[in-house]
Amino acid sequence: MPPWSNVDDLVATLRKRWTTGRYLREYAEGLPWTPVELPVKAPSAAELLDRFEEAVRWAEKFQRDSCTAGGTPRFTVMSRTVKGRNLGANSVPTRVRIESFEQLCAVLGTTRDVRTLDAILEQTGVAVPMLVPWVVAHPLSAIEHQGIWGDLLATVAWIAVNQTEWLYLRQIDVQGVDTKFVDGHRRLLDELLTVVLPEGRIDSRYSAGNFARRFRFRAKPSYTRLRMLGPQPAFPEGLSELTLRTEELAAIEIASNTVFVVENEITYLAFPAVPDSIVVFGSGFGLGALGDLPWLAAKEIVYWGDIDTHGFDILNRLRARFGSVRSILMDQQTLLAHPRQWVTEPSPTNRPLQSLTAPEEALYRDLIEDRYALAVRLEQERVRFSLLQQVLLPWTC
Repeated sequence: MPPWSNVDDLVATLRKRWTTGRYLREYAEGLPWTPVELPVKAPSAAELLDRFEEAVRWAEKFQRDSCTAGGTPRFTVMSRTVKGRNLGANSVPTRVRIESFEQLCAVLGTTRDVRTLDAILEQTGVAVPMLVPWVVAHPLSAIEHQGIWGDLLATVAWIAVNQTEWLYLRQIDVQGVDTKFVDGHRRLLDELLTVVLPEGRIDSRYSAGNFARRFRFRAKPSYTRLRMLGPQPAFPEGLSELTLRTEELAAIEIASNTVFVVENEITYLAFPAVPDSIVVFGSGFGLGALGDLPWLAAKEIVYWGDIDTHGFDILNRLRARFGSVRSILMDQQTLLAHPRQWVTEPSPTNRPLQSLTAPEEALYRDLIEDRYALAVRLEQERVRFSLLQQVLLPWTC
């Protein structure tokens, strides 16, 4: 194929520009139209001489594609005259010019999008006028969501006029809107609500991923599961295990001096009796909820997790919140005592951990660098139980 422009290429260039939203934004803002010109690469005098028949076919096709089926020009074609000693004067296209926004839409077949945008702007102006500038700035996004735009506006309007501090997302009372709708469109709702709500209604500590907390809804409560390893005056006699809302547990006076935190459920259930102690089921990164228990700051906290990069990451986070946290069975000796129990950590981390002790940091670095094997992991439940009993002797004797 000759290296000369064809109409399809020019239309593709216009469509690429359209997808930036620029033309729709200018239309929505009411800005005057500036004609758009695109260069056309046409045969030179030498190419006309050497490839005359091919150039003629190209010119005929270019002219044909520049018009509708009925023969109406789709855009203005500007030409220049190319002269050759043996060819005489020949007119070839040099540029195409889009004279109006309507002509651009006809070329691209986007007239329906414009009518949709008009309807969205009118609908928004009636339902939530404050969002009209957002639609003007993000026309393609608004058009993309045309099928649910009314539901989005109704949801934003409902949240704007209701105090949400004591409401769950489930309590949004809009026809056709439920929790799954909010969750499925939380990023777009976040943009819209950020425009509409006053600063005090938005908690900037949270992103759209935590929609409920960001817009001050009542968040789904976190729970803490614990076992009493010895008598606990705060709870009725005969109870050995509890799962409580973390916010309610925070208000209970826990007499035990030592709090063990473990990751594996069976290890948690089998954890030996230790005087003046409780054991908490940490459940991975979910143990972040422990930060909401203020009485933990006065306790001795002992953490036992998997020997892998994420286990040390969890330890690091817990110690960053409670500086006195100590670890057990997360050392080189324990790792090397169980080579047959090693497995592969699926997706190791290597981020810097500032709150590890020197031995912990050294082992963490060994794991990152695959000193013992590729992505070594020793899960908590694979450690011999007798080693746990042995390491607990300082607390049980």
